[in-house]
Amino acid sequence: MSDTPATPSTPAGWYPDPEHPGHQRYWSGTDWTDHRSTVSTVIVHPAGAANNAATAALVLGIIGFVLTPIPFFIGLFVGGIPDILAIIFGIVGLVKAPRVANRGFAPALIGLILGGLGFLSIFIGAGTVW
Repeated sequence: MSDTPATPSTPAGWYPDPEHPGHQRYWSGTDWTDHRSTVSTVIVHPAGAANNAATAALVLGIIGFVLTPIPFFIGLFVGGIPDILAIIFGIVGLVKAPRVANRGFAPALIGLILGGLGFLSIFIGAGTVW
């Protein structure tokens, strides 16, 4: 009996096919079988994946919508800037939503709408001298 340990063998399972790149072949533990399959790429999003742009759009949209009507041109600065940022982040959030399982679609849309309404209200006199 020898004191040298046995060489560990590769366990049975699916491995990259050495003969066909982009495919997998089943290794029985001792030799390759005739079983082959194509390699499929699956993108898995982590359970905690978030759409931070959508959240930012919603918060900035609310802030801008509330602050834009402040008179004496104060609202143009303290409300107008969040309105513009809400529009930008809303668009980014809507584009990003499908990539994170549609998370953040509604907040991005609401932020975009509120930011847009706040920004458009500037053109009808919001934030100016009343």
